Amino acid sequence: ARRCRVWGEGDDVLARWSDGLLYLGNVKRVSPMQRSSFTEQQLKYKYQNISVGIEEVCCVCDAPPLKEPLVNCLKCRHGYHPQCHTPPIEPEADSTSWICRQCVFAVATKRGGALKRGRFARLMQLMKLRLPYQLSSLDWDPQHLTNQQQCYCYCAGPGEWNLKMLQCGSCGQWFHEACTQCLTKPLLYGDRFYQFQCSVCTNGPETIQRLPMSWVDLAHLVLYHLSLCCKRKYFDFDHEILSFANENWESLLLGSLSDTPRQDRCHNLLNALNSHKDRFVSGKEIKKKKCLFGLQVRAPPPLSSDTDVIILKLHQVSFPIGKARERIC
Repeated sequence: ARRCRVWGEGDDVLARWSDGLLYLGNVKRVSPMQRSSFTEQQLKYKYQNISVGIEEVCCVCDAPPLKEPLVNCLKCRHGYHPQCHTPPIEPEADSTSWICRQCVFAVATKRGGALKRGRFARLMQLMKLRLPYQLSSLDWDPQHLTNQQQCYCYCAGPGEWNLKMLQCGSCGQWFHEACTQCLTKPLLYGDRFYQFQCSVCTNGPETIQRLPMSWVDLAHLVLYHLSLCCKRKYFDFDHEILSFANENWESLLLGSLSDTPRQDRCHNLLNALNSHKDRFVSGKEIKKKKCLFGLQVRAPPPLSSDTDVIILKLHQVSFPIGKARERIC
């Protein structure tokens, strides 16, 4: 007999969402054709263990103990071969207090960034020195924004690059805000104005540096964040756009713009919205109130590196520049 991982309709489960956090849910439907794939890949975290029989097996390779007994996690009670866990379990690890990678991430991940102090913060930092998958095996799109395996971050969970994720400047992988320990302020949706290096690349704590932003970038970022939060396209300048910017001024980490007096912010933001028709649309252009503004395209504000990539592509293609722009857009 062996430990089984079979979930059915009505079972309570913990599943990792695209924001990197674990959520308690209830299984509504299980596809008979994909039962093993569904349970192993998408419901890795069981709310309540189900044990069948008397022989314990490794929860990674599904094999029984080898020469040495399995090491059991103090919290979830799952057993591991020392070499099956990432990172490998040290021989001197105390089997009565050892905690597995999944449980460390379940406890330490938080909205706005993972724990920075305490035992679980230290354990998480050690776990983050190695990824539980091969980065080279992932199949990426041309922009390196998404991969077919939906495998991201230290936790190997799903993700969406524009929804509170940071891209490592060295390895190119995307990391959940909830799994990082370097942020001083929570991320806004679509905020990529950071130079970030993950713990795997630094072989230690993550490094992060805020990139400079312009008034156009700020207006674009605020509109994009509001559009995702409120699920609307147009927003009132005074009551929503300017109000949001003023209320979150310190959290935006605007660098040289941070010292702008409150009375000058209105003029600069309004000028950015009115003078960049390639990014923004005003209400008067669509026969609505002129105080309303929205994005021409609901997409995060571009970085200067994005423009460099487009220019490089234009030089590499063999057809005329005008048609090249049409195809890239």
